[in-house]
Amino acid sequence: MLSSTAKGRILVVDDDKSLLKSSMMILKSEGYDVDTEPDSRVALERIPKGEYDLIISDIKMPNITGLELIAEMRKRGMEEPVILMTAYADLPAAIDAIRRGAFDFLLKPYKPEDFILAVERAIRFRYLLKIEKNYKKQLEQEVSLKTKELKDAFSKITELNNEVMFRLIKASEYKDYETGTHVLRVKQYAVVLSEELGMPRDFIDKIAFVSPLHDVGKIGVSENILLKTEKLTNDEFNIIKTHTNIGSDILKGSNNEQIRLAEIVALSHHERWDGSGYPFGLRGEEISLEARIVNICDQYDALMSSRPYKPSFGHDKTCDILTNGDGRTMPNHFDPKVLEAFKNCAHIFKDIYETK
Repeated sequence: MLSSTAKGRILVVDDDKSLLKSSMMILKSEGYDVDTEPDSRVALERIPKGEYDLIISDIKMPNITGLELIAEMRKRGMEEPVILMTAYADLPAAIDAIRRGAFDFLLKPYKPEDFILAVERAIRFRYLLKIEKNYKKQLEQEVSLKTKELKDAFSKITELNNEVMFRLIKASEYKDYETGTHVLRVKQYAVVLSEELGMPRDFIDKIAFVSPLHDVGKIGVSENILLKTEKLTNDEFNIIKTHTNIGSDILKGSNNEQIRLAEIVALSHHERWDGSGYPFGLRGEEISLEARIVNICDQYDALMSSRPYKPSFGHDKTCDILTNGDGRTMPNHFDPKVLEAFKNCAHIFKDIYETK
């Protein structure tokens, strides 16, 4: 049973008993409830019974490999994130593991701080997914009287999300560790803001799909710049700006309506209502409504998030900056109707951010 004070329940699978012991000690010292299992076949049968929040497994297990464990879990409908560990991996192996559904990848011997960081990201990701799942469940109840055609459409959107969005997000997370939780929060903000604007369900479903893909272009920007702890130079900031064009290039050419819309949002979510944004200096309704919504959601989360070079500004100061300006961010950067809707539902943004 999960302790009422535990931060999450974790199963560690490894045939190296010394590593099992050290992993358990590290995780328990951080407040997690931990089970260990040296036999991957036994572990697979324990997972459905345990209600685990995270599985950590060595990739080179003698009976069922870490990749086979993930495949069987997904086959059985289990959604728990899995972190894989190995002493023999290289970048292609890491990419293959992510492609097959691993949440993260660690090389042994790992540093305890890197291990805990990966675990914390996975637990936050799991918690946000639970919130999203509960929201979808509530939504399904509300639309239970709708036609089968609408249910099929929702199912297709969900399938596209799983197949395209999370794999692209996970790939970009190798460059920026905050990407996974950031894009999930932006998605939830965008849904709330669209509802406040009175947008139809079809619009809300589409923005729920496209908004998490807004920063996918960061996969093409060097981590030396993305993770820099000092203030960026002008040249470095110009390189950061290219993530909009890179994201557009990644998504362009699709015949799927949602992917085409995601391409537009990736390209234009840094355009501003007054024409001072990038990459093209679009203004007003030249910018798609979806991009205008994602723009303020992205800006809210950026101001709320702490970075090595800046603290979190907190909810009240963030709202003041967005609505009154601070010289760098100004209210005329945003669609006035979107900004007004944000004011009405900003308290929900705060609740979403604080679930991280």
